[in-house]
Amino acid sequence: MVNPDEVAEVMRVAHLKGLTTGAGGNASIRADDGIYITPSGKFKGNLSPEDVVFVTWDGDPRGGKPSSEWRMHLQIYKRRPDVKAVLHCHHPLITGMANLFTSSELFEERDWTEEAKILLKGVKVIGWRPYGTEELAEAVASAMSGVNAVIIRRHGPVVASEVDLWGALAAMESLLEIFTISFVRRLLRG
Repeated sequence: MVNPDEVAEVMRVAHLKGLTTGAGGNASIRADDGIYITPSGKFKGNLSPEDVVFVTWDGDPRGGKPSSEWRMHLQIYKRRPDVKAVLHCHHPLITGMANLFTSSELFEERDWTEEAKILLKGVKVIGWRPYGTEELAEAVASAMSGVNAVIIRRHGPVVASEVDLWGALAAMESLLEIFTISFVRRLLRG
């Protein structure tokens, strides 16, 4: 059963954990006739269930102004019928490292935890595109084929979960974990 209240709660937790900024990031869950998504322009650490916006599969918002990234979320769901939730954060370590390295350069096999292998299935890095655009939505949704994590250079990571929004939060934490491991490995090598 879809619980739109989880959108506000997961964004609050993501903000408290430092996974995203107060102004950045968004979360959504799939419903039968559309998606529930975070609103535009509200502090992510203090969202209420009443702030969550419904957007139909045709892109028609109901009950407020949705996140500027609503197109990206819709495209991921349309291309990946198995996905139940999407979380996009603005974490500086993940974004910074993705700005420097390609997907294949980011990690060595030993950087991957078992949880990351299961939850993420791989990570792809794509080039920057203007936020909120159909161009960005198409690029992320296309890159999400076969993996549950895509990082947009100069923007941030997007993760998908086949389970629920808490699964997406766990995937984002696993993504940060392997980025941290990779960063520490590089740092200690000198």
